[in-house]
Amino acid sequence: MRLGSILDFEYPVTKPFPVKWRYGLLAFTLLSSVVLVTINVFLVGYDVVSITTADFTSAQKSLLPWASSTTFGCQPHQFQLGDTFRTNISAFSYSIFDVELNDTGTSASLQGGFLYRNEDLSSCDVVQYEIEVKPGDRLITPSAAIKCPPPLGFQAVTSWSIFRCPVIPTIRSSVASLPLHFAEKSLGRAITDGMRNISSEAYWDIYNMSYTTTTQPPEMIYKVLAEGQPTCDPDPPFYCHIPDFSMYNAIGATDLSVRDNNISIQAHVANLVNVVTVLYAAVRLDLGHWTADNLFTNATSFNNSILPFDISQPNLAIGGVSFLESSKAFRSVASSTGMAYVNFTDPPSASDRTAAAAIQIPYICNVMRMKPIGSFIVSVLSATVSMFLAAWGTLLAILSRIARKRPGANTYTPPPESDIITVWDESDTKSAPLLHSR
Repeated sequence: MRLGSILDFEYPVTKPFPVKWRYGLLAFTLLSSVVLVTINVFLVGYDVVSITTADFTSAQKSLLPWASSTTFGCQPHQFQLGDTFRTNISAFSYSIFDVELNDTGTSASLQGGFLYRNEDLSSCDVVQYEIEVKPGDRLITPSAAIKCPPPLGFQAVTSWSIFRCPVIPTIRSSVASLPLHFAEKSLGRAITDGMRNISSEAYWDIYNMSYTTTTQPPEMIYKVLAEGQPTCDPDPPFYCHIPDFSMYNAIGATDLSVRDNNISIQAHVANLVNVVTVLYAAVRLDLGHWTADNLFTNATSFNNSILPFDISQPNLAIGGVSFLESSKAFRSVASSTGMAYVNFTDPPSASDRTAAAAIQIPYICNVMRMKPIGSFIVSVLSATVSMFLAAWGTLLAILSRIARKRPGANTYTPPPESDIITVWDESDTKSAPLLHSR
């Protein structure tokens, strides 16, 4: 083979496609342009960006069926021991103190944590309650431990603290774990007001200096610790109640001796039982257990669950108001409408099912965001033209191959005489016919 023949640059002599094929090519051009533009709007017209949101379901999925399911959506939040969280009702703050190892074998469970994907907390419930009284610090702190079985598999604790100073004429409350600025007609406000009212009754024993022994001479009590577990009926409707404390320890301020019962203590243990009873009902509401027998919405349950208020000196007043009269006013409303409706709060009634409780936590979510209009147009057009030219070239190659195999496609048909012109070569006086282009 000569080198000259290899270096010849040639072009094939072509023949037009049949007329019917031309209409098909025109239809392909229009249809493919529309399809490619539509596809490229989603392929190159949008960027996948990461956002932080508290709504786990806010991240839209891709409209392309072949897109990976993990490309879009929210990543689960990983909790570790010691982390805190709030629910969407947001009445209490919880601290995680135990995580159960599950059988998933995930790294999160092996490292003392768990993954949370916006699951509702209906399976969680109160398993233990405790109350701590520090008369010298004028502080009452009830707490409740909750347990969430697998797949969540963790335990957490929440507490309420009330502090009041008798030096100031008006009562000053300091709630360590609760925000006091809930909307008036909200469940969080109802829980906050209910806890504040019932804790005020228990605080009266501190104000009245009743945390002393009945022995002579009386000894001041440094701290009181009491705990217990709720009991629930084994049959529907599974009513739960708070029994007497399973443990009650009073620590003396002088010799730090421990008294394992309240018999020799002047303070009224019934007031502490009332506090943990209300805390138990409040935490269950915060976890989404909206039951008809809850004392916050059921007056009969309030009357059956809350013990009478014990007070040694009913005529004492704080800020010029008889404390006994204040307690009577609170109990009068709660015993007729339920604790949730005290202080003009108006949460849903017991028959209205509230939304499921879930942990309120920010999530990292991958979502599609449209590019700026200039970048959007350039990206879509350039991608569409590139894909169209590739498809057009492939289609012409396929149709050309098919056309060559048609009968008579490779047979030379002389053009009419009018289409032939003669070019004379003066050097050898020969002529060559050429096709005349019209």
